[in-house]
Amino acid sequence: MNLSVILPCFNGAATLDVQLQALTRQHWDAGWELVVVNNGSTDGSMDLVERYRGRIPVLSIVHAHIPGTRRLGVPHSYNVGIQAARGDAFVFCEADDEVAEGWLTAMGEALAQHDFVCARLDHRKLNPEWLHPAEGDGYQSAGLSKLEGHTGYAHASGCSFGMRRSLYERVGPLNTDFPFAHDTEYSWRVQSAGYALHFEPEALIHYREKTALRARFIQGKNWGRDATRLTCHYGESLGRFALLRQLVGMTRALPRGARAWLSYASGRPKGGWLLAEWVWSMGWSMGRLQAIGEGAVPARRQGLSGPAADSTLFAPTESADRAAP
Repeated sequence: MNLSVILPCFNGAATLDVQLQALTRQHWDAGWELVVVNNGSTDGSMDLVERYRGRIPVLSIVHAHIPGTRRLGVPHSYNVGIQAARGDAFVFCEADDEVAEGWLTAMGEALAQHDFVCARLDHRKLNPEWLHPAEGDGYQSAGLSKLEGHTGYAHASGCSFGMRRSLYERVGPLNTDFPFAHDTEYSWRVQSAGYALHFEPEALIHYREKTALRARFIQGKNWGRDATRLTCHYGESLGRFALLRQLVGMTRALPRGARAWLSYASGRPKGGWLLAEWVWSMGWSMGRLQAIGEGAVPARRQGLSGPAADSTLFAPTESADRAAP
């Protein structure tokens, strides 16, 4: 089975070299290629990629953005990369993470047995100590998660995906109507089509969190809005007084934010982590509030089917994937 590694990039020069270095240490005996998808970078990212020609077995750059047009998001980049790929299976990774030694071998071996594979995530190596998970090892470190209160389907981070070409051809492209929740949408759609998500602990990706509080808030807001739209897309009703109930939920969360700030300001252990998680959760809630205010009109369906689900007012961040803004 020949593998195609798809790496989307938009202005990733600050972190991309770490990922490319890690990719030079990967092996797959049946052959593999790296397809870098440039989504309109202006920071010299592609010059950096060019330096790796000859250090990676097969390297190509394709372009996902037409100058003068609106720049589309990560799912569009992955779709463009897959269209250019020649492999029998596709393995995703991203410009701000770092694949661990043996990652590609583990993904290839798993894809020889399973149609859809999800790698394990590590939240410690690339992140400052204050941002390490307070309990356990963080999202997708020990298995797959579910959005609390929604469908029974599990989901995985898009940066951890691996899938056979035959699955992609049956299930279809990633849905660009969900630029931030595209990975959850695809996870659900794959399962609704009768496929299972296989979690592969031997395939490890070091995941880079956002450290600036503003960036974490924006990321949470983007994901909260998209996730709310996604659950409506799956048939969820927002219910009566949804706006009021969301505002009440956010108001009740304010004391937790004050306690997190005090813990951080006083230098208590994990005070920074508590504050960072609260900021992300409040962003999520603001995004959900925005979606409710917009009516959370279901997006264009792409072969989805799934049960209705109940509303989540204030989502716990450990159960939520964090697609980059």
